[in-house]
Amino acid sequence: MGKRSAVATIDEEVAKLTLPELNGQITLLKWRAARRDTSASLRRLAFKRLVWLEKRREALHGVTAPDRKF
Repeated sequence: MGKRSAVATIDEEVAKLTLPELNGQITLLKWRAARRDTSASLRRLAFKRLVWLEKRREALHGVTAPDRKF
């Protein structure tokens, strides 16, 4: 089997995270989405997960999610 993602991928995992942990995962996804030495599909996947995670953070902690375009 492949390695598990270091980033939460389902709502139940996100709900268990504290705000600093969630911010750390968002920072990691920003870095992954900005890397130019990875394939476009991996950057797009990181970007989609980043947007989803920011929306979950907004719902759980009230931190406004920025509007992002890929």
